[in-house]
Amino acid sequence: MRQAGRWAWLAALALAAGVAPAGARQPIEPADLYRLSMVTSPVVAPDGRRVLFTRAAFDRGLDRRTGEFWLAHLDEAGRIVDRRLLVGRDLQPRGGVFDRAGARLAFIGQHLGRAQIHVLALAEGVPEAVTTGEVVPVTLAWSPDGGRIAFIGRVERRPREVPGMPERPRGAEQAPDPKIVSDLFWRTDANGELPPGAVHLFVLDLAGGRLVQLTSGEADAVMAGGGLAWTADGRSLVASVAPDRINRPAESDLFLFDAERPGARPVQLTSRPGSESGPEVSPDGRLLAFTGAEATDAFYPMPEVWVMELRPGAPVRNAAPRLDRPVAALSWRADSAALFVLFHDAGVTRVGEVELASGEVSVRVPVVGGTRLYLPTAGGDFSAAGGTLAYTTAFADRPAGLGVSRGGAETGAIDFNARWAASRTPARIEEIIVASRLDGRPIQGWIAYPPDFTPTRRYPLILDIHGGPNTDYGPFFSITHSLYAAAGYLVLFTNPRGSIGYGRAFANLITHAYPGPDHEDLMSAVDAVAARPYVDRRNLFIGGGSGGGVLTLWAIGQEPAKFRAAAALRPVTDWANQVTTSDSPAFFLRQWMGAAPWEAPELYARRAPFSLAGRIRTPTLFITGEQDFRTPIAQTEQMFGALRLRGVEAEMIRLPGANHGMGRPSQWLQSILAPIDFFGRHRAR
Repeated sequence: MRQAGRWAWLAALALAAGVAPAGARQPIEPADLYRLSMVTSPVVAPDGRRVLFTRAAFDRGLDRRTGEFWLAHLDEAGRIVDRRLLVGRDLQPRGGVFDRAGARLAFIGQHLGRAQIHVLALAEGVPEAVTTGEVVPVTLAWSPDGGRIAFIGRVERRPREVPGMPERPRGAEQAPDPKIVSDLFWRTDANGELPPGAVHLFVLDLAGGRLVQLTSGEADAVMAGGGLAWTADGRSLVASVAPDRINRPAESDLFLFDAERPGARPVQLTSRPGSESGPEVSPDGRLLAFTGAEATDAFYPMPEVWVMELRPGAPVRNAAPRLDRPVAALSWRADSAALFVLFHDAGVTRVGEVELASGEVSVRVPVVGGTRLYLPTAGGDFSAAGGTLAYTTAFADRPAGLGVSRGGAETGAIDFNARWAASRTPARIEEIIVASRLDGRPIQGWIAYPPDFTPTRRYPLILDIHGGPNTDYGPFFSITHSLYAAAGYLVLFTNPRGSIGYGRAFANLITHAYPGPDHEDLMSAVDAVAARPYVDRRNLFIGGGSGGGVLTLWAIGQEPAKFRAAAALRPVTDWANQVTTSDSPAFFLRQWMGAAPWEAPELYARRAPFSLAGRIRTPTLFITGEQDFRTPIAQTEQMFGALRLRGVEAEMIRLPGANHGMGRPSQWLQSILAPIDFFGRHRAR
């Protein structure tokens, strides 16, 4: 899928931004985070003439990320003729879906302190809460006739109590009630500790306000994030079910649920080994498409696009067998003969069109903009309906906007940050390809240059390592790399083996060996860039978060004299700890490690960064959220304690209330500025 000059437009954009007259632009500063906004989650109305999208921003007074719904109107040619605010940030709207007529919008919003389903008739413009908040909705789907809304929600049940306790006297003081935990998945990084309960399927009848719970029981009946779709006749719902989250964490199947008979036994649609989620019924009602990965013992089960007739036991086939790229989302073309798919490819994401008859994929949107902002991770969102494609646009010097295309060319765009970008000098981004010292394999990466870069000077270099490790960086704007560059650093970021977007085999080269060979790719890139005349080889620094934190600690353990200082954010240090205390313990054990720590203690010791604690002498900064349940903070404390016991310089920054995403906007900035300060204190002068 590689294309000659595919970065040319991004490079031209960055270069053009760098030729402004002296004094016309200013370097990016930390407060700019609160001046920016970003487009996410576009949804095209069924007629293709309107696009709903979320405008995300960062409020300094509240220290919160905020979101509001906007609506763009298009003419017949797909040009944007009007845009307006539709739902304000006070409702915190999310998950918007149009009914089939395109006249009403359903979404999840906060009302009276609870997440509730709201319905907005576009002709009236006033949203109305249609649920009470007793069940927290997750995923919404309109019925074909527009009379019902199906959703997935969590039903809480009364917490267990220790039996036999004497009655508490009125007015007496007592310690808080204990939390009795028996579910392995008792907390998530996104939602924290979960009260007892289970995920179930519901249908809301809008005419009478009657809420029907279709499934019941103490175990989850469906996957909360597995998607939801109505059949064309409005009688059934398709949802994803995980049969055994402990022993088969990467296994899920699609089931057909009767939307009119609560408690009816669901009918299993798929049974192949592997995962199936994100179901989408074709416009003609005959076919079912979904994303999923085949069962594998390899490190990375790569999601692909699959299609089948909508009947139990129908054969399942790969709709794009030659794509060899992970598929993140899909949407049907109106004639039911093709699918639009969002897929990762060599540092970017693209929208492709898959012809079902041939399996051929043609690119319809060459680059979709990522929407993470904190780091330049590839990703983004798209939607298709009525001949219109809407997607998040990509920039090297500012956050994502909205793009619209009809007939293969971009016909309209919204960019909330153009004026801001015109006032700032961005970091120029250059693509590099290096040969790995391990086996000569080409490794793709990028360098972000300081705004005032001149090749006659020498600059310190930061290697920033992405997390995952099955994710990918790309040539996009991020607040982290922008501030690193504005502080005078060259920033090197790469996609070592294990990264996605280069095929299934490349992503799985770290199977039973993570961390390990990916370290060789990273050091090959550092050595190649450090050889350039404008790099100060006395001042090499390293950092990264999550999987990047793992590889940061691995690097300074393997090559203790290479870097002046390191910053490990939310790292894993001990795999035995990770597979027993994180919020995805079974997946890490089965898919990443392949054996339990009590079965293969030597395996866990060999692959743990903590095993290298006795070799590390690089000054190291640790930053982790105290409510991080993906890589719990006890691991950070473990490595920090080991280094301090050995007399190695180390600092630990704990972010109160922050999860794996690094918490609130001010905590984002602290996690960026603290490494800049730490590296600055350790620079050779």
